Amino acid sequence: MPKKRKIFLPFAPSDLSGISELVMDGEVYYTYADAEMAPGLEKRLNEVARCAGGCVTAEMTLEAIAPSVVSCAESLGAIERLVYAPELTAKGELFLDLIEEDFAAHTAAVNGLFMLCKCALPYMMGGESPEIIVVRPREQKNLTSDMYDAAVSAIAESMNNELAEYGVRVRLS
Repeated sequence: MPKKRKIFLPFAPSDLSGISELVMDGEVYYTYADAEMAPGLEKRLNEVARCAGGCVTAEMTLEAIAPSVVSCAESLGAIERLVYAPELTAKGELFLDLIEEDFAAHTAAVNGLFMLCKCALPYMMGGESPEIIVVRPREQKNLTSDMYDAAVSAIAESMNNELAEYGVRVRLS
């Protein structure tokens, strides 16, 4: 039986259809932003993967992220794959119609990616083919989503270039 990958899924989205192949056949430790969605999310995740460890509510702050990363690493023994797929919405088409909360959520998600990677990399380096996968939202396209896409694309490319010599692969999905 092949070894199951140790997968960290922070801020798991309620719709797993776009990421199920990234967590399939792995041991998944996940966090969620909305405690009400936890039971349904755990059920859906257990349909495609084996959930490991506890599930903790996390916000996109360093104070919330760091303990979640440590808890994941302790629960799984390592982090071999980090799948970053925060649930984001982008309403409005014209600049004047954009919703401030959507823009703030997208910029917080960029900050969350940065903090997650800073915290998780020590638990990934030296592992077997570690990778960070940033999942682009498949939402309505507007300035907010374009800003987020450009930022995470630049982060992923730069991190991949820097971390390749340490064996850590960073890619977009």
